[in-house]
Amino acid sequence: MKRIKALACVLSVAMIAGLFAGCSGKTTTITTEKFAKACEKLKLEEFDVEDSADPDDYETGIYSSVGEDDIEDYEYDVEDLLGEFKLDEVIDVDDVLGFSMAAKCTGLEDLDDVEELEDIEDLELDGAFALHIALDDNYVEDVMDVLSDTLKTVGIRTKNLSGKEYYVSEKAGYLRLHIDVAQLGKILLENDDIVEFVEDNLDVDEDDFADILNGLKGDVAISVEINESNIFVIAGGSLNSKASTLNSFCGAFGASNPTSVPMNKELMEDLVDKLFDMFGSYAKYITF
Repeated sequence: MKRIKALACVLSVAMIAGLFAGCSGKTTTITTEKFAKACEKLKLEEFDVEDSADPDDYETGIYSSVGEDDIEDYEYDVEDLLGEFKLDEVIDVDDVLGFSMAAKCTGLEDLDDVEELEDIEDLELDGAFALHIALDDNYVEDVMDVLSDTLKTVGIRTKNLSGKEYYVSEKAGYLRLHIDVAQLGKILLENDDIVEFVEDNLDVDEDDFADILNGLKGDVAISVEINESNIFVIAGGSLNSKASTLNSFCGAFGASNPTSVPMNKELMEDLVDKLFDMFGSYAKYITF
């Protein structure tokens, strides 16, 4: 269970980043067995669902997989997994035939060296996360409704997303979002409230803040897909490096790479405003 909560937490962060942050109507169809084989191809290390992992494990990459033959022994784990993403309200546990998760991220050890805001310039992160849930029934519209409701909590309306970003029919649906880190930096610099906050609370003046943001590059992206047989999520990206891990994950799992979707600049501007309004009062407690 520690494994599920740890990986679910990684995905939750990735989803928030993806929201901060895809290209046809094609969705990824993959079995539990093929997911495990793809992980072996990626040279990830297999972990039992109940095990816990250290940061070093994520550096090399890990995966867990439970197939149909063993799923009955993991009923409570499935309930917790669905609950982490509010899917327990719409998906019957008995309709889950299997689930798999995989994660890899290099550069995590350098996070301990971040003592000041400018230290972010020296980080080089490259990671990805994948989740697969095999289903015995069609939950497309139910799951897409949950996604739509989640987006509304941060002020995003699906009607304002392009066909490359959001699609739903009776048989398939997806949400694909992408952030270009350099473009996001420009949006942050254009936000007077954020610049003022950084100056007042992080002791970094506007010129230094601009130098830091202008030096950052990378991508963050997420694709949440569902069809009649499975849910497939792939998320990840990079900071000050190429998104090599996300690229390799997409290739191994036969998935569309959400970084191919152009960043929705207008959406990101509105989202930055919304998130700052929601969490700005807590951000003053950030320390390095």
